[in-house]
Amino acid sequence: MSIHPTRILPEKSPRSFVERSNFRGFFAVSRDWILILCISALSIWIHNFFFYLIAVWAIGSLQFALGESLIHEASHYNLFKTRSWNDRLDFLYALPFWQTVDQFRTRHSLHHRKLGTAEDHIVSDYEAIGLNRPGRNFFWLWFLRPVLGYGAYFYLGSTSLRPWRSGVKILVFWAAVIGIFWGMGALSILLAYWVVPFLWAYGSFVYWSEVTDHFNSLSGTRSNLNRVSNLVTHNNGYHFLHHRYPSIPWYRLPAAYRCLCPGEGEISYGFLETYRQLRISSPAGPERSWQAGGKPALPGVVPAHAALTEGADFTTFL
Repeated sequence: MSIHPTRILPEKSPRSFVERSNFRGFFAVSRDWILILCISALSIWIHNFFFYLIAVWAIGSLQFALGESLIHEASHYNLFKTRSWNDRLDFLYALPFWQTVDQFRTRHSLHHRKLGTAEDHIVSDYEAIGLNRPGRNFFWLWFLRPVLGYGAYFYLGSTSLRPWRSGVKILVFWAAVIGIFWGMGALSILLAYWVVPFLWAYGSFVYWSEVTDHFNSLSGTRSNLNRVSNLVTHNNGYHFLHHRYPSIPWYRLPAAYRCLCPGEGEISYGFLETYRQLRISSPAGPERSWQAGGKPALPGVVPAHAALTEGADFTTFL
């Protein structure tokens, strides 16, 4: 029997990687929270300023894993097999970061459908950061600006208490958290081991992730295939594959990548390599205007190929 050369074999079809698991969802969430608690306890026990700084960034990376990677999975209904749990359990991975899954999903779904167009928030984000300005200093923008506080400012500027149901959930959650820590006389611990990592490290990681994902990418999307980074962030770096097949959950992304789109899209293997790629401009110059599918693009972001925005729904292939 002959097989058309462009046909994807059944065992290598996207559908073969679309599976959800409540166990894996709880394991991923539990891993992050347990590590945060252990790092905090160890830092309190050691009581050393330099170890505390290390702890802040380690906790911030795990906050990113929760408040960016896992909320992202929940927004696609990929985190838990029981569909309603993705929203109902957002007190574990969304409310601690001043957002709800519903808020995240509303914004993120538009990003998928309108990638690289004026309706995509990432485009205005890049403008606000200053990535498209003439004479931009990438060393400043990549290495210094986020860790000097702009990452937190940039992130908090996008938070909102609207719609009111989301705002009430966020405020009630944080009123309860602050009340509990106040009652235990442990507000200083909450400040040192949640608020500081959240504002300093987590804000920086969100900033770097936002820039890495799409800026100055010829294909429209960049993947970070660094193994350590993906181990910490639940394979958050497989971004090209995710935009093509958003229904594939995080724990299936490496295998799906090897079968479905190996080598496609821009690829980075680390922080410094991403920096190098960001600095490279096309022959047309850094302020170029891209055009794809008859639609003009804005500088710094390429409108996605149709395969990244059409034919694959936000939450399901059907």
